[in-house]
Amino acid sequence: MSTRKGVLAQIHIARKELALDEDTYRQMIATVTGGKRSCSDCNVAELHKIVQHMKERGFKAKPRKRVAQYPGKPNNLDAQPMLQKIEALLAELKAPWSYADAIAKRQYKVERVAWLKTVEHFTGVIAALDVELEKRNLLLALEVALEAQSLTLDDVEARFSELPKNWRRNRKCLVYLCSHYQQPDAWLATHRGAAL
Repeated sequence: MSTRKGVLAQIHIARKELALDEDTYRQMIATVTGGKRSCSDCNVAELHKIVQHMKERGFKAKPRKRVAQYPGKPNNLDAQPMLQKIEALLAELKAPWSYADAIAKRQYKVERVAWLKTVEHFTGVIAALDVELEKRNLLLALEVALEAQSLTLDDVEARFSELPKNWRRNRKCLVYLCSHYQQPDAWLATHRGAAL
């Protein structure tokens, strides 16, 4: 670790591991740095000397555990452009890789999206993610339009009793409701090219 923040973190871990009380800790800093009694007064080189001194006194720096930033992220991501498109859609949806895996399993009986073999299968997963993104965007656009009119989704349900039970996830219902509650310009801006 070469950044100041990283070295400071390592010093604090070492202090705990070595069970240094406040006076002993301050004296150790002063001994290593030639009189400074606080890490905040030290430059990065001096902080490294402190870490080294603590290692010589028994501190065992443990390698950082690498936690996957995106659990389930395929290893073949760089080699497969369609997986990169799926990754972009998942990021936009704020969904984990397990979401795409579930689509692959439901549609193609394949446990992981990374194991898909054909362009058609990748395209199918991408299409499913696109539809999900569109549904979420439509619902958000509807909520914004309703809020401008001091209405809620519950008000919509009360007004349109014929709506199906899952209407908040139904693309056709959302398109219809957006066209009903939004001003024409706003509706066109949020839903260009969608079929009614």
